[in-house]
Amino acid sequence: MNATSRRIAACLVTGIACLTILGVTNAGATAHPRTTFAQHPNTHHKAAALPHLNYYGGRVLTHVKVSVVVWNTWPYGTTVPLTGARSISSFFSGITASPYFDWLSEYNTPTQKIGRGTLDGVYTVHPPATANGTTVTETQIESALRTMITAGQLPKPSTTRLYAIFFRSGQKIVTPDGNSANDFCAYHETMSYNSSTAYFAVIPYELRNNGCKAASTSFNSLTTVVSHELIEGVTDPGVGLNRISWYDPSNGEIGDICAGVSAPAAVTGGDGARYTVQREWSNRSRSCIVSR
Repeated sequence: MNATSRRIAACLVTGIACLTILGVTNAGATAHPRTTFAQHPNTHHKAAALPHLNYYGGRVLTHVKVSVVVWNTWPYGTTVPLTGARSISSFFSGITASPYFDWLSEYNTPTQKIGRGTLDGVYTVHPPATANGTTVTETQIESALRTMITAGQLPKPSTTRLYAIFFRSGQKIVTPDGNSANDFCAYHETMSYNSSTAYFAVIPYELRNNGCKAASTSFNSLTTVVSHELIEGVTDPGVGLNRISWYDPSNGEIGDICAGVSAPAAVTGGDGARYTVQREWSNRSRSCIVSR
């Protein structure tokens, strides 16, 4: 799910058919509607042809390194601890070294193999005031990221790094086609940084919204939403720059296909803890799965 074309996300929410055409750089790729983790997921694909992810030549993140970015203040308190056992940090560390990642090898490319990943670290940053108000735009986020990377507040982008950015309570994330108060729970995006590409996921504090309560507890709801973006960030990281990897032109990315149409499931992480995640689409199994 990507931030670039939330006109389509709005269409999915309202059920209106849209004909927005998006240019892509990948040879052989057609128009690609790109969505967020919508608060009201589209479920109409069940009646259509069986989903299938096609490969369009883009990169995958072979051994993802997750950099957890706290945008000034961690908002969840003890409900979702930032560090320690059964925390958001242990989630990233455990789930990237679990069976949840092992089956993603079916989405290897001719030159890249997806394997287990790691937690790179936790970074509490102090963004510019222009990007830390009650309303934060997509453009402000990207500008602030560039500034903080240059200043050394964050590690530099790499071919495997994914910044998972958590925003504080009361901040509404606004994009050209929707906002986190009404339209989406999270999204992943791509931007250029000097001669590199930066991959990141935007995770607003939206647990109060019914559409973002994917599971029975706040912790499990958050890990469900985050897992959706994590796996899409691995299998289609360059979508924000129209460098499409694994994609279904009718149903979206690997997580979009399963959002709202399959129940979250538990996976044992590499740390031995059980974590709730979203099921993801498997071409091989022809269904939404968490492991094989």
